[in-house]
Amino acid sequence: MQNIPLLPRIILLALALGMASASGAFAQTTAATPTATTPATAVPDKKGKHNAEASLTPAESTQLEKDRNAVLTANPDLKAEADALKDQKKAAKGQGPDAKAAYKQEAKAHEQKVEVAMLKLDPGIAPVLAKLKGAKKAERKANKNGNTPAPVPAAN
Repeated sequence: MQNIPLLPRIILLALALGMASASGAFAQTTAATPTATTPATAVPDKKGKHNAEASLTPAESTQLEKDRNAVLTANPDLKAEADALKDQKKAAKGQGPDAKAAYKQEAKAHEQKVEVAMLKLDPGIAPVLAKLKGAKKAERKANKNGNTPAPVPAAN
């Protein structure tokens, strides 16, 4: 029987142990990955949407967008105000907390005007607006507490 020098034995042993620990770690991580059997109540991924808006069903989102567009089309003053707020938001980014606070206050007042106009146009939108307000309130509360808000499941 031929003797293998000590250094190659140590290298082979280290490689064998490394492979064994790596395969054990791989087995643990693959078991934790989600499968295709995720529940149907999972929130759909809506890129560009805030968490509160993502809580709406696709039908509710479509109705909200349709009514909002109809209100802005019917009220050129509200449309001009919305466009001015977009510009103000861009400008406020580099101006500090006072500019940001002023923007938020004006945006909130504008949103209230749009909601009143939407309710006049389509009273059936009230439950959707209430659901959206509740989700926004929960999101603000979670942000205030320093938590990441949990997704609100969409109603089916």
